[in-house]
Amino acid sequence: MRSPFISVRKKHLKKIIKKPTSDRVLNGINILLLAFFCLIVIIPLLNLLSFAFSTGTSNSEVTFLPKGFTFDMFTYVVHDNAFWRSLGNSVIITIFVTFFSNLFMAMAAYPLSKPDFPFKRIIMVFFIITMLFSAGIVPTVLLLRGLGIYGTIRSVMLLSVNNVYNMLLYKSFFEGLPKETLEAAEVDGVSNLQMFIRIVLPMSLPVFASCAFFSIVGTWNSYSGALMFIGTTSDKEQFWPLALYIYNLLQVDPSNNPTSFLAMNLTNVQSASIVISVIPILVIYPFVIRYIKSGITLGSEK
Repeated sequence: MRSPFISVRKKHLKKIIKKPTSDRVLNGINILLLAFFCLIVIIPLLNLLSFAFSTGTSNSEVTFLPKGFTFDMFTYVVHDNAFWRSLGNSVIITIFVTFFSNLFMAMAAYPLSKPDFPFKRIIMVFFIITMLFSAGIVPTVLLLRGLGIYGTIRSVMLLSVNNVYNMLLYKSFFEGLPKETLEAAEVDGVSNLQMFIRIVLPMSLPVFASCAFFSIVGTWNSYSGALMFIGTTSDKEQFWPLALYIYNLLQVDPSNNPTSFLAMNLTNVQSASIVISVIPILVIYPFVIRYIKSGITLGSEK
């Protein structure tokens, strides 16, 4: 049973130890700023949800609550074959990029985390340069045409694999691994590849989950690469990822067919498609949040 004297003592200490006025002011400012940023995120989201569940005839009355509540917009989107095709393309691209990007970045980071690795600084410079400068659109298009993958989802896959930021997180995490464990494995005659697969990767689950989630979100939401290297013409529709499908939906001109369901409910259908596209990320997030917190903390300590 908890002693009553302990509770009394804690209350007495709280009265004695008071936060300085400057700390309380700073905490108040932080709370106000966080509340302000929360509103910046929540208000557009509520407005988006309201339009998604409203009818097109009541758009002028929509603010933060739906008017003429209906699921027709979601029904329209899920009955569109182009939506499911683009959803499948996004799933394929995201799985490919997440797996190979994290595998290659971890493989690159492991030797660079060794203090005695030759030419370490020179190689790091080459990696950092790719973060600061890009090759440009024209050389990239010429390269993709030369490889015969321009205008396909393979072009987006190839260009999305490189992620130096994740590589730096892996490198920093690997540098903090217990040296005793790695040295004991070396004494037992374990090769570098075996050590990486059997020891390093299992110990790196937090940072791997964090980097994988960053890759998933970045790849799932990216449309600029697909826009430039796949295109929006009708003959390329079979290669559109979900983000490009939504982009093209946002470009629809209702005056072309003003009596159609899409034209009469364009804003609502656009909102519904955006809401649907966010659902996979929201489903994944609760399962990886604890790894993300520990992975970012451990990976950025150095």
